[in-house]
Amino acid sequence: MGSYKKNKHGPSPLPESSNSNKDEMGSYNYKMFNLFNRKFKITEAEPPKDVKKVFSKFSNGGSHMTTDQLRRFLVLNQDELDCTLADAQKIVEEVINRRHHLTRYSRYSLNLDDFFHFLLYDDLNGPITSQVHNDMTAPLAQYFIYTGHNSYLTGNQLSSDCSEVPIVKALQRGVRVIELDLWPGSAKDEILVLHGRTLTTPVPLIKCLKSIREYAFASSPYPVIITLEDHLTPELQAKVAEMVTQTFGGMLYYPESDSLLQFPSPESLKHRIIISTKPPKEYLESSGIKRKGPLSPGGRNSSEEDDEASGIPDHTAELEADDRSDSDQDDEDLTDWDNRSGQLGAPVYKRLITIHAGKPKGCLKDALKAAADKVRRLSLSEQELEKAAATNGTDVVRFTQNNILRIYPKGTRITSSNYKPLVGWMHGAQMIAFNMQGYGKSLWLMHGMFRANGGCGYLKKPDFLLEKGPNNEVFDPKRKLPVTKTLKVKVYLGDGWRLDFSHTHFDSYSPPDFYTKVDFANKFESPDLEIGIMIGVGSSNPAIVYIVGVPADAAKRKTKIIEDNWSPAWNEEFTFPLTVPELALLRVEVQEYDMSDKDDFGGQTCLPVLDLRPGIRSVPLHDKKGEKLKNVLSHHTWWRFRLAEAEAPDDIKALFNQYSENGVMTTDHLQRFLIEVQKQEKDTFQEAQSIVESLKHMTHFYRKGLHLEAFFKYLFGDFNPPLDLKLGVHHDMTAPLSHYFIYTGHNSYLTGNQLSSDCSDVPIINALKKGVRVIELDIWPNSDNDDVEVLHGRTLTTPVQLIKCLRSIKEHAFTASEFPVVITLEDHLNPDLQAKVAQMVTQTFGDILFSPGAESMKELPSPESLKRRIIISTKPPKEYLEAKEIKDKESDTQKGDAFPDEEAWGKEIPILKGHFPADEKNKLDKDDDDDDEEEDLDEGDHKLQHDMAPEYKRLIAIRAGKPKGGLEECLKVDPDKVRRLSLSEPQLEKAAETHGKEIVRYYLFDCAFNGSMLRFTQRNILRVYPKGIRVNSSNYNPLVGWMHGAQMVAFNMQLSYYMILAEQCITFSIVLSNLYKANCGCGFVKKPSFLLKPGPHGEVFDTKAKLPTQKTLKVKIYMGEGWYYDFHHTHFDAYSPPDFYVRVGVAGVPADTVMKKTKTLEDSWIPFWNEEFEFPLTVPELALLRIEVHEYDMSEKDDFGGQTCLPIWELREGIRAVPLHDRKGERYNSVKLLVRLEFV
Repeated sequence: MGSYKKNKHGPSPLPESSNSNKDEMGSYNYKMFNLFNRKFKITEAEPPKDVKKVFSKFSNGGSHMTTDQLRRFLVLNQDELDCTLADAQKIVEEVINRRHHLTRYSRYSLNLDDFFHFLLYDDLNGPITSQVHNDMTAPLAQYFIYTGHNSYLTGNQLSSDCSEVPIVKALQRGVRVIELDLWPGSAKDEILVLHGRTLTTPVPLIKCLKSIREYAFASSPYPVIITLEDHLTPELQAKVAEMVTQTFGGMLYYPESDSLLQFPSPESLKHRIIISTKPPKEYLESSGIKRKGPLSPGGRNSSEEDDEASGIPDHTAELEADDRSDSDQDDEDLTDWDNRSGQLGAPVYKRLITIHAGKPKGCLKDALKAAADKVRRLSLSEQELEKAAATNGTDVVRFTQNNILRIYPKGTRITSSNYKPLVGWMHGAQMIAFNMQGYGKSLWLMHGMFRANGGCGYLKKPDFLLEKGPNNEVFDPKRKLPVTKTLKVKVYLGDGWRLDFSHTHFDSYSPPDFYTKVDFANKFESPDLEIGIMIGVGSSNPAIVYIVGVPADAAKRKTKIIEDNWSPAWNEEFTFPLTVPELALLRVEVQEYDMSDKDDFGGQTCLPVLDLRPGIRSVPLHDKKGEKLKNVLSHHTWWRFRLAEAEAPDDIKALFNQYSENGVMTTDHLQRFLIEVQKQEKDTFQEAQSIVESLKHMTHFYRKGLHLEAFFKYLFGDFNPPLDLKLGVHHDMTAPLSHYFIYTGHNSYLTGNQLSSDCSDVPIINALKKGVRVIELDIWPNSDNDDVEVLHGRTLTTPVQLIKCLRSIKEHAFTASEFPVVITLEDHLNPDLQAKVAQMVTQTFGDILFSPGAESMKELPSPESLKRRIIISTKPPKEYLEAKEIKDKESDTQKGDAFPDEEAWGKEIPILKGHFPADEKNKLDKDDDDDDEEEDLDEGDHKLQHDMAPEYKRLIAIRAGKPKGGLEECLKVDPDKVRRLSLSEPQLEKAAETHGKEIVRYYLFDCAFNGSMLRFTQRNILRVYPKGIRVNSSNYNPLVGWMHGAQMVAFNMQLSYYMILAEQCITFSIVLSNLYKANCGCGFVKKPSFLLKPGPHGEVFDTKAKLPTQKTLKVKIYMGEGWYYDFHHTHFDAYSPPDFYVRVGVAGVPADTVMKKTKTLEDSWIPFWNEEFEFPLTVPELALLRIEVHEYDMSEKDDFGGQTCLPIWELREGIRAVPLHDRKGERYNSVKLLVRLEFV
């Protein structure tokens, strides 16, 4: 380093003396002021206490560790489960040979010093597995592939030499994709490789091809893909084909056809060369070429670099602009090219292409559409990827499940720098093309990622990037993810710098000062932020250890600085919670602290977390270019990796012992456990095996089965939920719509309260994504009476255009469920605007719009028959014909003692004349809401029917209407037609609760209401909506409606500030949303049979009758965890860990509704309750299991710690992991309970 370094021990330093050296006694002399020496003794590293303890434990307290004892250590402590006695013996022999230079062995045992040095040898005790262990038989699209960009460049992108040397180096490192840019020579008779239209000097293509042939499989037997970006005439293409064929011979892979339905596998392509390119466009556009000038260095650079430097066009524009800006011009439309110029291309050249590069013209969304009859490769720049990730993330993931996506650096990276690769990996991009000739943190990450799977250059993508749900949904990279694994890293010590660096490299006057820093990144602030530890390795150098991946957790930590020591010992431990361990990288960077200048670099490495070997390990470091340092950390730094996890409860341990032998639960044992304890009677051996396989990357995994910790991890993991997601939609979906509870929204367009919030399509989209199947729109004329708006009429809510809402419904209707969406229109329009609405609806929805075919239906169609259809439900309006009355009412709304919104919102049901005293009559009047849609259709105004736009009338599938008269008349069933009726929540509650005081009232409500209503809902649809005074968009108890067969219990799906203050309203919202978790969350839940069929004497279900207990649910709350990761450490208590308790109970018919509570456990982030509760159930078909966690607060209101609500009739018995949600119903990343559920 420079002569003038930090002044830590004296006055300003002078230039270092050349006679500073190491003396014979094992110390360093540092010359100070050219006058005197400072001597620092070299101390040899000693075994840390943990190493001494491990040695004593496995040697049974002896002075030597035998071969058998070493094998036990390797199996039990290092998790090397396949280690045999012969393996251990080879290790002992190798250590003794290295340490004592013996080839004839008088003993086969290690003393403490031998054992310590064994741990230092990274070739014997390295941190990651060195074998290929991924399944290599899947199509190429299912792998991340080690990919180079402009592989022939020796330096920058503008003026460096082109050579075969960087290609050779890349192949020796394990790179599997080599990129070559092909251009004609000046005489047009030879082919050169160069970065076109720059100052780079060319290299002959044949030289590159021969180097690839020689070194292709030097580090890996798996295929090498050559991406050719050619700018050649057909004659030169034919020459390339000849070169390629003659050079590679039998190594060259020829595709079976011009277009493949699926790519071949890496296993089937071992030791093969694959060509990937497109037919060129440059020669075919010769006139354009002449205008641009010769295809030679020095002209304008038409690569992606120049265009990108001036900005990338928006993705809503044509992608052709990006093609012109890309030196990777390999993605033009193949079909167009074939049609225009199929006769011009060299056919022998075309036959070489295995991976076709091409995309359809148009927007990015079109480019990402996967063809059913062929697979291909698409390229995006890093900037295009970022935009695609922001707007079309799931489309990218879906495309990469069968096709290949290549990402390349933006054009402004003329210094051959690189970008962050995690964005691409999180979206499934297989080829993250990097400039391998540079260096920097991004390249270190690339090196680290492809150290996995034995460094073979192919990594199997995580299952979550390959799987599709029942509705074709794929992994959403933006979604919140739970912590699935925790990595503990204990940094013991480091050494080796004194052997690889000059003793004055870090400091002219003293040994170095090393430290370690750990940085975590916030989740999804950027998909590639780093979570790290800085680790001092050596006396003055800091080592930085990062976890790189999806940035799921925020924390920064740092070890102490060890001063003046070439062999520092830290003995510090760090914990890393991981949400996506499959894409996480442990990055180690060593630096040396400098008080007055930038800290000095002392080495780095990057390791794939999923391939880490548990135990005490030696971690070698590398220089800035990725070359391994000879000594630094390679023999002298140890890390201990292990899962940090809660201990299994006693019940779990007992069950494990019952279903295992010799500490291992085999697949047979696990299948028996699933059948006998978890009551999964249909689970096969293969399903049990898949569970075992899913845990293969855990620390405590045994090839023949599961260890206790792995078994516990399975029980407490995401693959063991309380509801069986594998069932899919399992209710009979062929009955009429009236036989189902339907997930229904109220005023679906409102973003907040009912009086002054904005109207928008956003809450409609959010509702559809949650599975809501009924969307309500209030449609009004705009101020000019020439267009239609959606708003809450006669309030201060701001409108949104109807067409915007309709388009959003069309786009998102079937995101969460393929079953029909019902749009209830409450219209206040004249016939002309009705006709305009009919046109909008017809044009927007097209063929997915359901037309009933008749004005009235005798029976409603089934959800199955209406899959992916839109249904309109409304009535002929009265507002336009009563315009004068409305104007009068508008002026009257500011008068009187009513809520300002009540009169404005109208009256849903006419007063039940003859059935209510005057005071009751008035009360019902005030409770009526804005849903004034249920006027008489049979005896209605004939002029109204005549004036109604006929095309609008034909849209209505579910007609809303009731005959005039009281409730008894409303509930009469018409055998010739079905309809929809709406009641406000007060009307429903009063009708259900009133009984016994008067014969008329008794008859009406106990007999007529409970009977007539249930009979009504067996054929017709009953909708219940919130009362008008719920201006804060709160909700009501939905159980009342469900008990009486109401299909549409309409809820405000938005959660306002005032609702957050109202715990009961939140609870009702939770109860409703969680009922619809049943039947795979499709939004339709089949009603219990007792609500559908009358008894032998015509009697129907009586909600007030005393019923016997049908079954009893036993719930045992074992424990909980995850709050530590999802909440700030002072969220619950500033001075101590939280004090959690659980409230558990049932929401259902009154006889079943109850809440109970566990004891409070003080000062614990992982509370163990082990408490059991019993809940007798009279109507389990309408019962929901409610669970809430709270944190006890002595002086204030208890803090909320999570909740869930589960349909009891769909619960799976056994021990289950129950994830908890926040107040809005969003699932926490990590918080969950371990619960046992049992029906008796």
